[in-house]
Order: sequence, then structure tokens, then C-alpha cells
Amino acid sequence: MPFHHCTICHEDGTPMAEKVTVSLEDDFEPSERVAWHGTVSVTHLIDLTAGKQYQLVLDDGRRGPFVVRRNTFAGGDQRAVAIYGVGPLK
Repeated sequence: MPFHHCTICHEDGTPMAEKVTVSLEDDFEPSERVAWHGTVSVTHLIDLTAGKQYQLVLDDGRRGPFVVRRNTFAGGDQRAVAIYGVGPLK
């Protein structure tokens, strides 16, 4: 899974966290672009709720909507947040 830096935005596009590390599974066919998923590393201060939709904006300019699948304690102040795309990452 390649790593990127990204901005996480509320569903309306308002930024809520910047320079966040995300690892994305982007080894898929172009016709499957809706099926992307990955893991975001964030501090415990960023409130990402399972089942709620957000926007991901990658450092390479791609963006797409995602939903939080799981928000897991990863040690210290960090959380490992499993996400999956609910629209194209383009």
C-alpha cells in the first residue's frame, strides 16, 4: 500500500485535518475506482466516526468520498482508522 499525505474534510468539504498520513490500496483496475480502501493514521483529537462520510484530498490532487469502517487505538495518541471509498478517487 503506497503512503500519501492528505487532508481530511467534512462531507461538505470543510477541512478538519491536514498533513495526515494515509496508506491506500490503489492496486485496482480503473473500472473499480469506487472500490478503494486504506488506513489513516490520526491523533485521538481528530473525531472520525464509524459510518459517517468524509472527503479525502491526497497530496497528488486526487480526491474522493469515504466512510470510516473502524477507528482503532494504535498506541500513544495515534489511531489507525480503516476507511473505504464510497465514490471514485480521482
